[in-house]
Order: sequence, then structure tokens, then C-alpha cells
Amino acid sequence: MSTTVTETKKNTNGQANGNESVSIRLTAPVKTVPLKLSGVLDGYARKEITPVIGTEFIDANVVDMLHAPNADELLRDLAIMVSQRGFCVFRHQSNLSIADEKLLCHRIGQLTTRPYTSSLYIHPVNQMELEDGSVDPEVMSPSRSTKKKLYTREGGYSKGSERNQSRADGWHTDGSFENVPPDYTLLHMVKVPVEGSGGDTMFASAYEAYDLLSPPMKKFLEGISATFMPWDHKPENIIDHMWKGTRGAPENQGPELRASHPCIRTNPVTGWKSLFAFGHHLEEFEGLGDVENRMMKEFVQRLITENHQLQARVRWEQDDLVIWDNRAVYHSATYDYGGITGGKRIGNRVCGVGEIPYLDPRSSGRRYALGMDYLA
Repeated sequence: MSTTVTETKKNTNGQANGNESVSIRLTAPVKTVPLKLSGVLDGYARKEITPVIGTEFIDANVVDMLHAPNADELLRDLAIMVSQRGFCVFRHQSNLSIADEKLLCHRIGQLTTRPYTSSLYIHPVNQMELEDGSVDPEVMSPSRSTKKKLYTREGGYSKGSERNQSRADGWHTDGSFENVPPDYTLLHMVKVPVEGSGGDTMFASAYEAYDLLSPPMKKFLEGISATFMPWDHKPENIIDHMWKGTRGAPENQGPELRASHPCIRTNPVTGWKSLFAFGHHLEEFEGLGDVENRMMKEFVQRLITENHQLQARVRWEQDDLVIWDNRAVYHSATYDYGGITGGKRIGNRVCGVGEIPYLDPRSSGRRYALGMDYLA
């Protein structure tokens, strides 16, 4: 999603200097052209979870879609719908194998805007151990225990020994600490807590978060970037047990796990702007002082966590599949299971790597693009 232009400097006589070429990387495409739905999914029964975010398909089977004669059309429209609605839910996908889940993630990105240099994401330290003892680096298990490998404290979010009275710091987008973060994430829940509840996933619309900003705040955030890094991360803590190769894109390698991204980014599938500078990987707003950073972090956290109209909650049942677009939503698990019952929540998660985040100044917010009235 980026273009490299080589500029050759010339001397005062208008002649090129042979050793003075400068490569400039443009992080926005020439023009963001939103993708349009073809209507091929119109025959599938579905319902909106909220007016702003989330769609649940009724009785649809993604394996049938994946292997249908018109699979390319179906999966392209599915990807566009996920990007527009933020996430889509498919219930009781008992015949979804890991191989098909990986293929599905690969295809929905390939059929939309994923660059050819990007593939499936490999987490720095969290890879799935299969039943035969082998490891699949492209599958992750979102269990609580594996976070100890990446974060220095249990859970990764609590500060020191303080009692954690809020899980508001659990919100995030997957892999935002990577130079090229994930686009689509697929989570197939193969085991739910035995007590039948707990371990839900919360989603919040990054499009609506942008639209909630005042015009002066939009302008301010569109002019700065933010740095992302796992909280309290130190490269030396993971270098001995991390994945040694690239992680889904040539730019994603090494133990640093620190990246700079625009605070406001454009989703190339929809052409809509979203607020990207949020979540527990957010280290700082670049160029701001300490006090200003604390104020901005508190502001964006309150913007997302205190506005229920941009949130939706998914209660998992066994074999449910949720697909979401990390450019369009934030998410957070609810850590309300386990305890004395010993309930477990086990899922297979696959992510695709997208484009280098960019802001196209010609793009717009979701509400403007859909012709909706500005927020009262």
C-alpha cells in the first residue's frame, strides 16, 4: 500500500549528480478507492448486532463458502462486510479445520487489499502446539497463560502489584506493535468455560470513535503519529524464545516490537477513517510531553470505554467463529471465567498481515460516507 519514489538531485547546471539519489517512501496510495459489495451475500440471512457495529450470519457455513464454485465472489463480499461492520459472527462452525481457517484468512485478504508481500501473521512468541506435538506458527491460542511469555507481569495489563479494579486497559488491536500490523483476525472458539458463561469478547468501533471527535481534535490527531509497544516490553526478555524469522511481512522481524503509526488511519477496503491510537500497546503520542500524553491516553480511553453506542458484546458458544478487521475495531476479552470451577476458554486464532498503516487525507469518516447526520 506504499510507493517508493526516487528523486535525483541536480547541480546548479541542471545536471544529475550520480551519487545523490534519495528514496522517498509514500505511505498513502495514489488514491483510496473503496470496494463495493456485489450483492452475492444478499441471500444469506443475517442480523445487525447493533446499528453501528457487528453482523451475525444465521445458519451460514464458512466452509461451504470457502469451497463454493463462486468462492471468490462470496469471500470478497464477506471481507468487505467485515470491514464495513467491524466484525461478523458465524455460529456452530464445527466442520472448520485449522487448514480451512488459515485458507479463509488468506483468501479474504488476498481478494481485497492485502499487499502481495503480506501473508499470515506469526506472533513473536505465541504459536499453537498441535495434537501431534508439532508447532504451527500461523495459529495462536489466546489463552491467558501464554501472555507471560511476552509481558513481564501476569495478564500483561496490571501495573505492578496494584489491585486491578478495571479491565479498561485490556482493549487493543492485534499486533499494533508491528511495523505492518494485522488486517483480518479469525477466532474459532473450540472450548468455552464449563459453567456456560464468561470469556465474552467486547468490540468497539474505531470508525465511530473517529466520528465522535470534534473537528479540531480530528485535525490535531490527523497531524501526529503514535508509538506502539507491548507494555513494559524488553527485547532481552523474549529474544531467546521468540520466532526467529519474519512475522507475515518482511518489515516485521526482530525483538524490538515497537512501531510508529498514524493516530488516524484510512481503511483501504472502506475508505473510512478510524481512530487507531488506542489500546494497551499504545506507548505514547509522538511529540507530546508527559502530562499531555497522560491526558490524551485518558481521553481516548474514556472516549471508547464510556460510549456504549459504539460497543458490542459477543457471547461465545462452542465452535463459534468471529472475523474482525483490526483497522475498524478494537476488542477485549472479559476475564471473568476460571476461578474455582476451573473453566477453560480455548480458541484457534489466525491473523492476516495487512498494509503499512496510512492516512489518506481525501478519505472521510464512516458517517459522512454513508450520508448520515452528524452526531448531535
